[in-house]
Amino acid sequence: MQINLKKLMVVACLGTAVAVTGLTGCHTGGRSTGTYIDDRMVASKVKGALNDAPVYKFPDVDVTSFNGTVQLNGFVATQEQKQQAAQIASQVQGVRQLVNNITIQPMSPTGRSTGAPIYNNNNPPTTPPPPSQTTPPQ
Repeated sequence: MQINLKKLMVVACLGTAVAVTGLTGCHTGGRSTGTYIDDRMVASKVKGALNDAPVYKFPDVDVTSFNGTVQLNGFVATQEQKQQAAQIASQVQGVRQLVNNITIQPMSPTGRSTGAPIYNNNNPPTTPPPPSQTTPPQ
């Protein structure tokens, strides 16, 4: 009986060591695990609120959260959209502070944003040529 009990204790200790090592190996960026999970939930709720907005959708806006501070990064077409995104995000429960780093993307006379990549089926994205090369010859 003693041998089986010793083997059982060794297996239990090894199992506990593996479990503790696995749980503490999570990357939380200097936050407690609870705060990390809360930040992920807040960021998810903000992104959901932006996607559920009735007037504007914000597919080019990324949301990150750190200790309750939510940061919005990305591009929108107008100042009104930037303000609307900030208002929506600030109303989400759990947002303590908001950093709005959204950039207003300039539009060309054709309505296409300047400097944005152009996607062509399965080819890699390319940047549009400078405006001087896109004007028709006179």
